[in-house]
Amino acid sequence: MPRRSTSPTRRVLQPHETLVEVASPLDRLDMPRNKAVRTLPDGLVCHRILASESRLETIGGGLRCRELVVDGSAVTRIADGVRIDYRLSARGCHRLKALPASLRAGIVDLRDCLALEELPPGLSPAFLELQGCTALGRLPDDLALRGGRLNLRDCALIDALPERGMVAQLDIAGCGRIDRVPEGFRVTSWIDVAGSGVTALPAHLDGIGLRWRGVPVDARIAFRPHELGIAEILGERNAERRRVMLERFGFEAFMTAAEAEELDADRDPGGERRLLRVVLDNDEPLVCVSVGCPSTGRRYFLRVPPTMTTCHQAVAWTAGFDDPADYAPLIET
Repeated sequence: MPRRSTSPTRRVLQPHETLVEVASPLDRLDMPRNKAVRTLPDGLVCHRILASESRLETIGGGLRCRELVVDGSAVTRIADGVRIDYRLSARGCHRLKALPASLRAGIVDLRDCLALEELPPGLSPAFLELQGCTALGRLPDDLALRGGRLNLRDCALIDALPERGMVAQLDIAGCGRIDRVPEGFRVTSWIDVAGSGVTALPAHLDGIGLRWRGVPVDARIAFRPHELGIAEILGERNAERRRVMLERFGFEAFMTAAEAEELDADRDPGGERRLLRVVLDNDEPLVCVSVGCPSTGRRYFLRVPPTMTTCHQAVAWTAGFDDPADYAPLIET
């Protein structure tokens, strides 16, 4: 008589199927885009749960799994007592507010969880992805990172890194309130400092790589752009790196120093407008429109597509109009 298999099973739920009973343990539970299930059964044991873009709202009742993926779902809370051993992925869960105090996953991906205001104590992941968590005000005091990556990009409310820890990669781009890397916090590969409050690397980070929103740069580009020269910028062969150099140097200063070609000029309530162009090797031309603010008198240089030929067309494009004829503001501010 053949032996009956005792291996774990796989369950696939259709988008409108209700989860009435599940034999546990399961190897895999697939319920992407499911519109019927709001919660998971008490005590569910499953190797892998995939519920992206579902209407699943709560996860609790002693759930145990190795991997839980609920990207883009309606989840609002993952209750205490839930055990996730390997990976939690809740990217784009805009309603998620609560995570379990028992969370010990090695990979925690919470990118764009807009309602998340705090993290539970005791976290010790290797990879912690928090990019776009705009309501998150601080990191836990006992956060213990295990050598992978800490991604805080555009977490504008966070003002401090953990005093201790080690990661290979640190992304604090857009974190304007973070102005230092503590002595006890180590980074072994690279740090992205674009738009952060960090103005120089501390001594204990000598030799690590620097990035500016993903583009490898050096200390002059990141921290001392005034030392860059026009010839150096024009001679940079890597287009992405050159764009960062232009951004850091300043469009207005570059256009003046590079003796930009004037494509068009006119006037509006803010004063004179000029459309300027500089030809770049191995890249599209740099075209900027110079405009004035009628309220403050300040002047601004705005980069526009190289297809722009008039100041009016360029300003209309910055205002979101594809057809310049549709752009006719009564008052410009």
